[in-house]
Amino acid sequence: MTDFEKGDANALADIVVSGACIDGSAGEIVDIIVAKGVITAIGPGAAANVTATSRFDAQGGLVLSPFAEPHTHPDKVYSHENIARLGLPSDGPRPVLMQRQRDLKARFTHADVMDRASRFMHALAIEGVGLVAGQADIDSVTSLISVEGVLAAREACEEIIELVVTAFPQEGLIGDPQAYDLVAAALSMGADRVGGWPNNEPDEDARLAHLRQVFELAEKFGVGIDINIDYFTDPSERLLEPLAEMTVAHGMQGLVNANHVGALETYSNEDAARVIEKVAAAGISVTVCPTNLQGSYPWRGVSRPNQLLDAGINVAIGTGNHQDNWDLLSVLDPLERARFGWHALPLAGREGEGIDEAWRMVTTSARAAIGRPAMQLAPGAEASFVVLSAAERLHALRNEPASRLTVRHGKVVASRSVVIERHY
Repeated sequence: MTDFEKGDANALADIVVSGACIDGSAGEIVDIIVAKGVITAIGPGAAANVTATSRFDAQGGLVLSPFAEPHTHPDKVYSHENIARLGLPSDGPRPVLMQRQRDLKARFTHADVMDRASRFMHALAIEGVGLVAGQADIDSVTSLISVEGVLAAREACEEIIELVVTAFPQEGLIGDPQAYDLVAAALSMGADRVGGWPNNEPDEDARLAHLRQVFELAEKFGVGIDINIDYFTDPSERLLEPLAEMTVAHGMQGLVNANHVGALETYSNEDAARVIEKVAAAGISVTVCPTNLQGSYPWRGVSRPNQLLDAGINVAIGTGNHQDNWDLLSVLDPLERARFGWHALPLAGREGEGIDEAWRMVTTSARAAIGRPAMQLAPGAEASFVVLSAAERLHALRNEPASRLTVRHGKVVASRSVVIERHY
């Protein structure tokens, strides 16, 4: 039993959070005591006799493990502001925008990528995100500049957030033959997972070869796979099925995350059911991006999330792009993302009107997609958590009133206070 549990009047804590409701509990109001990076006690009135360096009154608000963001591109964030400055096209069809992306990243520098990615990490921490997966482009355009900058940002920001880096061959592995060795170099430098975008290859043989090389790299370096697959709502994109088959063949069940998976929505119901069954057997996580709604008409662009969930597949919600070549209006609040996803997927018809499902997609399911287990809030556990103003999940997802406090390894790394005043 610790001094805090004994109610020792001389006990000194680093942080006390009083009047909190632990997420997933029966609604009991408790105090949380933190010392030396660890939760030392949780319980009603636990902080009554404790002296603390910092004290916070949760006023009945929820406390939960930090949110997780399963799909981002930290090397590209905030680069939209460079489009006009460089005189690049303001709009156009997909090939024009793909070339605009190449033109943007051709001008990336190590310092530029590190600065933008670090700014991104700090913005995520303010929103209560403690774990983020980020893809860094690796190709003949940017070489290793993007991944080096992102890895540097990871090191600079490790005290406020955990960043899992994916070596991402944006331009292909077959169509861009330099990429294979560059991805291998990035993995040797410390990238955590190997990525891919096989649909971006010129023909079917090249797309399957791309997949084979992704698995070859994953096995060679002993890492998981974080792959963009069947991105667009295009019925001709059919690589999710071979991805599932290769996952089983290589014994990598539970080690693969597939992002976007938009084309699955366009399949016949019979074809979709067959592919979903294979994805479930392969233990593949699927991260959907509700922002894919943009430009997906007549489809929704968010895959078949309810059928995936019904098959027992881990489904998470990701941001994707943030204020870059592809998304001008992105915001980083995981509660906003979950609320948007609740509408877009849609989740209202699920048990409990989909509230818990939306919640998991930015918490435990998102962590699983990144390859991290769920965290626990209990005495002896790491003191990393978020304090919200809302007293229950429903109100939190409504973003009322959106104040929050982020603690990582026993230190407050970010906070936001929203004050509502009535003048009538």
